[in-house]
Amino acid sequence: MIYAATLNSAVIPPTLSCESAAIYDCDYEIVIYAKKGEQSMHPASTTKVATLLYCLSLKPDRGLFFMVAPEVLRVLPKEKKIALNYAIDPYILEPDATLVGLVPHGIYSINDLYHALELISANDAANALAHYLGGGSIEAFMLRLNEFLVNIGCEATTLVNPNGLEYPSHRTTAIDMAKIYAHGLKDPEFMEIMGKVSFTFGSKEVLDPALQTFNVLIRPEKDLFYKYCIGGKTGYTENAGFCFTGAAKNRERTLSIALMRSTSSKERFIDAINLFNSAFEEKKEVRTFYNKADPCFYLKPINRKISVALQLEEELMIETFASRLAVLEPTIILDEVAVPIAKGQVCGRVDIVTPKGKVVLSKPLFAAEAAGHTIWTLLAQYRYETTLLFIALSIGFFIVKRILSRRKVQNLSEE
Repeated sequence: MIYAATLNSAVIPPTLSCESAAIYDCDYEIVIYAKKGEQSMHPASTTKVATLLYCLSLKPDRGLFFMVAPEVLRVLPKEKKIALNYAIDPYILEPDATLVGLVPHGIYSINDLYHALELISANDAANALAHYLGGGSIEAFMLRLNEFLVNIGCEATTLVNPNGLEYPSHRTTAIDMAKIYAHGLKDPEFMEIMGKVSFTFGSKEVLDPALQTFNVLIRPEKDLFYKYCIGGKTGYTENAGFCFTGAAKNRERTLSIALMRSTSSKERFIDAINLFNSAFEEKKEVRTFYNKADPCFYLKPINRKISVALQLEEELMIETFASRLAVLEPTIILDEVAVPIAKGQVCGRVDIVTPKGKVVLSKPLFAAEAAGHTIWTLLAQYRYETTLLFIALSIGFFIVKRILSRRKVQNLSEE
């Protein structure tokens, strides 16, 4: 069992048993490691993370009860599905699939179904929620779910059922799954549900109302308990192998991961721990974007042709993980400033931003020299007053000219 890795300028986990994996920095919204991360894969029950996330986005009352339609509980053996070449509804359940034990016309709360969906991966709960929140159509629910995933940046994902049972066109990638989980961390309700170790289902008529999460990383009594894990979802089908997506957080960063086709249930969790640790133990580096005296910044004041030099008060540098430094870029924002400009006056700023536009550091830019008025800047700055003065002088000149002209005519007449 290997739980750590030594890193330099890149995140390089130790050998993984999984075929595909990705680590996503949730704070900077960047992929910092991927192993076949863009390979199209079947996500198995990690699908239910997307199902829950979209359900929560609809903001239904979690205390609401509804009746389960019998058609969403239909069952067909996998062998029969294959014999039919999957020319069936993609969401049809299988007799050996994980179920909480919903019954036709049974009445259950949305909150109970959310927990059955995520803690024990109940496929019947997934169908019931999708049918109800899809307005009586699982197909309509899935259509809008896929639109939702595209809107959050997961364009390589197409999900045809809410439960993750095998179907040929049901596909995603490790990178997309890590992004989906990261998006969920923005929702407190999502974090609350995904972080639950246990939950008591409201109805006593289900198979077992005492729900225990399959995610052993958050179960303290388990050998593979991982103190930084804040939630996760398992998945398994014969073709998908053992899958996992989840998140972990320490004092310095929040990470989401996805891994697919691990060799066993235990290896999947070891892979997850190794992925998290590889990023948590990444070394830090310092990057200097601008020195204090760098002549990099110039401001052209309003109505003045000559630019004014600007400078930083101190060096603009960041110390952080190497994977983050590689994607940061400076953005210069200059204020609209008119002369006079005093030396040391703030005239703009430099922002250091992530690819998604998040500002991680901002420093003001100061005038390196004073800039006073010229005759033209004075005229431009006080153009309203100058215009009025010009009009007044013109009118005065016209009046004086008329008076003088009349006096001249009068003097000629007297002569």
